[in-house]
Amino acid sequence: MTFTRLKTLSLLVCALLALSFPGYVNGGANNNKKGSQPAAPVEPEAVIEEVNAKQLEKLLADKDYVAVFWYARSCVTCDKVLAELEKIDDDTDSFGVDFVKINDKRLAKQYGIKNFPALTYFREKEPIIYDGDLMDEEGVLDFLTSLEAMDLPDRIEEVNSKILQKIIEDTDFVAVLFYDKDQKKSQKILAELENIDDECDQNDIAFVKIDDDKEAKEWGIDEIPSIVLFERGIPHIYEGDLMKEDELLGWLVHQKRYSEIPEVTDEMKDKLVENTEHLAVIFYDKDDKQDMRILNELENIDDELEKEGIVIVRIDNAAEAKEYGLDHLPALIYFENKIPALYEGDLMNEDEVLEWLLVQKKTATIEEVTDEILVNLINEHEYVVVFFTGPCEPGETCDHTLNALESIDDELDEAGIIFVTTEDTGVAKKYNVKTYPRLVFFRNRDPLHFTGDLDDEDEVLAWITDDETLEIPGKIEEVNVKMLDKILAENDHVVVFFYAEGDKKAQKILNELENIDDECEEKDIDFVKTSDDDIDKEYDLPSLPALAFYRHKFRTIYTGDLMKEEEILEWVIDLHESTADVIESVDRKTLQVLINDVEHLAVFFYDDECESCSEILEELENIDDDTDKHGIQFVKSNDVKLAHEIGIFAFPALVYYETGVPIMYDGNIASNQDVFNWILEQKADQSIQLINRDELFEYIGTKDFLAVVFYKEDDPDSPRVLRHIELIDDEAAEYGIYIVKMHDKLMAKKYGFRNPPGLTYFRKGKYINYDGDIDDEEEVLDWLTSPANMEMTDHIEQVNRKMFEKIRKNSDYVAVIFYSDECKQCPRVLAEVEHIDDEADKAGIDFVKIDDKQMAKEYGVFALPAIVFFKPTSKEPVIYAGDLYEEEQILTWLITQKDPSGDVIEDLEGERLVHLIEESGSIAVYFWNKTKCDICNSKAARKARLKKERDQHQQEGGAASAAAAFGSEADPSEAAAGGAEDSPAAGGPEGDSAPASAAAPPDASTGKQEDDADGCEQCTKVLEELENIDDDCDKHGITFVKTRDFSVADGYGVHEYPALVYFEGGIPNVFEGELSEEEEVLQWLITQKTEDRIELITRQMLETMVEETQYLAVYFLPPERKGKQPAFCRSFCSPSSLVESNLTTTKSTKHSSSQFVQNYISRKRKRIEKQDKINCNICDQILEGLELIDDECDVFGIHMVKIQDPQLAKRYSIKTFPALVYFRNGNPLLFEGDLQNEQSVLEWLIDDDNRELADEIEEVNERMLDRLMAESTLLVVFFYDDDCAECEEILEELEEIDGEADMFGIDFVKIASMQAAKTYEIVNIPSLVYFRKQVPVLYDGDLHQHDKVITWLTSQDVFEIKNEIEEVNRKMLDKLLEENEFLAVFFYEHNQPDSTAALEKLENIDSETDNLDITFVKMADSRYAKKWGVTKLPAMVYFRRRFPSIYRGDLLSEDEVLEWLRKNRFRQPELNIFMYALIALAVAFMVYTAFLLQCFKPAPPPPVQHPKQS
Repeated sequence: MTFTRLKTLSLLVCALLALSFPGYVNGGANNNKKGSQPAAPVEPEAVIEEVNAKQLEKLLADKDYVAVFWYARSCVTCDKVLAELEKIDDDTDSFGVDFVKINDKRLAKQYGIKNFPALTYFREKEPIIYDGDLMDEEGVLDFLTSLEAMDLPDRIEEVNSKILQKIIEDTDFVAVLFYDKDQKKSQKILAELENIDDECDQNDIAFVKIDDDKEAKEWGIDEIPSIVLFERGIPHIYEGDLMKEDELLGWLVHQKRYSEIPEVTDEMKDKLVENTEHLAVIFYDKDDKQDMRILNELENIDDELEKEGIVIVRIDNAAEAKEYGLDHLPALIYFENKIPALYEGDLMNEDEVLEWLLVQKKTATIEEVTDEILVNLINEHEYVVVFFTGPCEPGETCDHTLNALESIDDELDEAGIIFVTTEDTGVAKKYNVKTYPRLVFFRNRDPLHFTGDLDDEDEVLAWITDDETLEIPGKIEEVNVKMLDKILAENDHVVVFFYAEGDKKAQKILNELENIDDECEEKDIDFVKTSDDDIDKEYDLPSLPALAFYRHKFRTIYTGDLMKEEEILEWVIDLHESTADVIESVDRKTLQVLINDVEHLAVFFYDDECESCSEILEELENIDDDTDKHGIQFVKSNDVKLAHEIGIFAFPALVYYETGVPIMYDGNIASNQDVFNWILEQKADQSIQLINRDELFEYIGTKDFLAVVFYKEDDPDSPRVLRHIELIDDEAAEYGIYIVKMHDKLMAKKYGFRNPPGLTYFRKGKYINYDGDIDDEEEVLDWLTSPANMEMTDHIEQVNRKMFEKIRKNSDYVAVIFYSDECKQCPRVLAEVEHIDDEADKAGIDFVKIDDKQMAKEYGVFALPAIVFFKPTSKEPVIYAGDLYEEEQILTWLITQKDPSGDVIEDLEGERLVHLIEESGSIAVYFWNKTKCDICNSKAARKARLKKERDQHQQEGGAASAAAAFGSEADPSEAAAGGAEDSPAAGGPEGDSAPASAAAPPDASTGKQEDDADGCEQCTKVLEELENIDDDCDKHGITFVKTRDFSVADGYGVHEYPALVYFEGGIPNVFEGELSEEEEVLQWLITQKTEDRIELITRQMLETMVEETQYLAVYFLPPERKGKQPAFCRSFCSPSSLVESNLTTTKSTKHSSSQFVQNYISRKRKRIEKQDKINCNICDQILEGLELIDDECDVFGIHMVKIQDPQLAKRYSIKTFPALVYFRNGNPLLFEGDLQNEQSVLEWLIDDDNRELADEIEEVNERMLDRLMAESTLLVVFFYDDDCAECEEILEELEEIDGEADMFGIDFVKIASMQAAKTYEIVNIPSLVYFRKQVPVLYDGDLHQHDKVITWLTSQDVFEIKNEIEEVNRKMLDKLLEENEFLAVFFYEHNQPDSTAALEKLENIDSETDNLDITFVKMADSRYAKKWGVTKLPAMVYFRRRFPSIYRGDLLSEDEVLEWLRKNRFRQPELNIFMYALIALAVAFMVYTAFLLQCFKPAPPPPVQHPKQS
């Protein structure tokens, strides 16, 4: 009975064991099965931990950095995202970031999470929501470990060693505080350095701290705390006093701005050697003056080395120098990929040093080393080739041999073999080197001597890279990535052990694997190991160490126990002997190798989540063997990212690669037979015909367009090139281009290809060669079908429909002659048209011919031949309706169709002209009066007739008529006056009236007509002259138009015709010179286009600009500047005065007394002309000075113009010229300073007081905003958009508080720039942002309520800046006194040493006063200080409920000040008693005074008796 129970119990236990360990029962079967793979040890999966609300709260309290993934139940997207994020869980742990997940919608809502999934990152309990793509796990990891995400305001971020390494790699400038959080000194220094964290951020210097003694020792830092600045990974140690944060900040900024050779420790040097590709190290003694001089010389090449990517550092460590065999200092060693080379030249010659370093970097050079360096290289590296030269002078045999061996240095570098040379003989003797030169190959410290010809570098290279030479007995060979790729390409069976260098577990595994290396070699299996950086990512390995077996480049990863070498050997042999009958799965690296190396490759892309993929894959397995028989490799890949990179987004998908060129299958992928047939068709498709010489010559003569691909039969790249060309063969045929191939070397050489492949293109026998990328088939097709390449001179090209469509896309103007072989007239017309082909080409018109009746009908041509012209401005072509046999007429018609205006300036009017002025960058408008010109033109003929009659009359009429004619010719008005005065009717002395009366009418008429005609002739002549420069203006990008639209002219203040106005960006500038001088006009226009000049405008233009331009500076010129005297001398040199002078001269015989007046005027005119010249020079100098600041004004949004209008000047109270008026939104302000000092003018224009207008928020641009940020401590910026509907309403509200904000010392501006908003990380528009010393605070209230906005702006919470005493004005101080019970005010003066010193000390107790609930501010207002009884500055006043107390102690002792404030803060009872006592005394005094007045009141005098009573 007992036995039965025991048996039953044992069976029950076995059953439980079987259920608990299912693999245990089947283990025997699996182990007995030949070739089975051992079960992999169970490893815990990387799973993001699930937490609840309480656990999350505790985690946030305990941990500094926590990432929280918020998800919801039954959320498919959440599951997908979670699967991706699980991949980076271990990585986040290594960076010190705890990653958890939580399903709690209520808690999520508290943290602002509304949609799921979501990710929140808590940095010391401060949350930030990730707004990137959660499916991109790498992006999430970068975010969680980025400095930006870890940044906390007013705090130096704590990091660990791994995050520090990432920050150093990713950030250009990083200041790192190595400290001990339990050390009092570190705590004190940290508190000081927190004050400069924000300043460092402003200077783009990241600031972090780390409490890690091990990391500090790795950087050679022995003293804690210490500061190290990393400049692009290069460390600079700070040696100053860490308690002086300002000095430290200055040092950090100096190091950032100025490049210096940094001092490093030996540990830093080792790290740099390990991580820096190109490094130069100067070993020196800082106590040696010569060494310091050399160091100063080398500072001159620091910048050049930085540009070339060479890092240079210095180290003062003699012991470290001796390790490199350096007995004499200073010395320079250059490290390239950890390999050192010693500089043996003159270190005082910095140019020679620079040249040597650049040669080392850019050329293949064998490094020169010392014995000490050589010993280290042999001990640390598995493959080292040493060329022992012995004592070797330039020009000797050893030197020539060394130069020859330089040619194989690059090949050895690629193979991972180090090649160095040395003249030292110590190591050579140790390895039995007796004769020099000698080449020795060290493999794992085992030397192998080269016995061949050293002068034959190819033999040397072959010997070094031979497998037998490389093989180290009893060792698994170490290879790099390039060597591994080579081995996998050349060997069928390879075992690769991937591991991380320095991994102890990997070293133990390697010791075990060494035992099976020989057995693998016996099976012809290569066994190698590799530990290159990021090797796991390069080969898509899940983890390291890893073991993989490659068969024909296809990989199988071993998942068993790597410490059991016998099981591994069995697994390898089993895979080696088995045959694969399934489609091999490949990783990304293998697939890329296959695409490059395998000529015919089919790839099946699938997704693990694809339901139909498994069934389709089973079907395709049936054709795997068949594809192998046809030489087609079939593989599969589930790398979704790789599929996306090549344009595959839907799964499953099949891609066929032939010589690396992909073709996508678009048929039924579920039918394996259809797939198989398609693959065979692609393989068998040889669409390009192979021709011989005879066929080539025949095709050249018969084919209009022939492309010949010359290639080498034995060139492995030829199939790939031909495959690329085959892809475009059919499309080229559509253009009428026939492609053939040829492997005749002599023919290739004849047509210019000595080293095929190459492509020659024959166009009707004439050939050109292709010099682009022949592997880029799209580029080849574009080149073949380019109209420029298909076109041949002296012939009109025949094209088909496809070619014509391409020509239409590439050419603006195309002329087509449609013809037919059946048309009898067509040959003759074609012969005529051939004569004008070249002229049409010169005019920019492509001329082609098409033999296609159907196409001709589509364009409305029903009778052949016909010529049709296509231009870009019209959808429908224009058909030629003239004589087809007149080629000149056809050519003229074509040119007219291309440019209907010819050389005539285009005439525009109305809205078209206004739109062009506003939209065009540069446009010149010629305003003219065509009606007046037409009238004058008709008078011009009459003028000629009248002139002829006048001449005849003068010959017949005598001297009197001639005199009258002369008078009328001089001036019509003067002639009329003269005629009236001398006529008999006027009582003149002359009585012979008949000749005079006969002569007068024609003379008067002639004079008037001649004046009109002359004016008209000028107008016409100007237009003709300006036509000559129209094309030149086009070349310079200036549009030239003319208009006779008076309304447009009036709008710009043009009333006198003709006139020329140049507009740039819609801003007008009037031409002042001579319009008939076209060269002068052209030069002026070009100058306006290329140089920034102050525009000359009219009154109407000014009035328009004042209304439309926010900031406008107007320079008023002296009147009558254009070749005439200024206004202040108008009375002496006006036209009437000059006429009077002329009349006086002509009548001198009758009025001799006028001679005195004439002489006086002449003397006065000379004196005024001299004065005018001086004034003109001053005006020109001022104008030139203002031109210099015009560009700067533009940057600040200030437009500067000039005007010559004395009447308008009077409107603005301008009495003296020149003058400058500043319009701010139409409000004028006259400049009263020195106009000759342009710098003072600029400062006046951009001064905030001058720019700002009362009750109006100032508009600024990006440059002005940056300037205000730097200058204004309190700045409010309203970011808005011009197209925003509600912005105007908000602006009206904010205008209400602009003046009040000014009273509080707050600058208020607005900006309509999305770029500026993006710069300051403003997402939503409109937004109101308050910058306190450039620290932004976003207003999240209702912008439509201005009272709440001003309350927020002036609130103490927003106004206060941590760790800094805030500056206040009177208004703000009054508000603070009303709102605060306890207030401390530091009254001081700017630029006063005592105030500055005291302020620096008091800044240290600002945070302590906050703890005492005392608001601490400062104020630079001596007058306001006197109100509170302060007579000497600096001073400290403490207000308790507005009751002031003045500090009488030492302000430089911050501890005493703090103690005084503390006592005053908590002196409440005593203060109350004192106040009550004062009140009691006052009341008693008043009562006592009343009592005395009442007691000693004198008796009233007796009333005065009335006289009657007495």
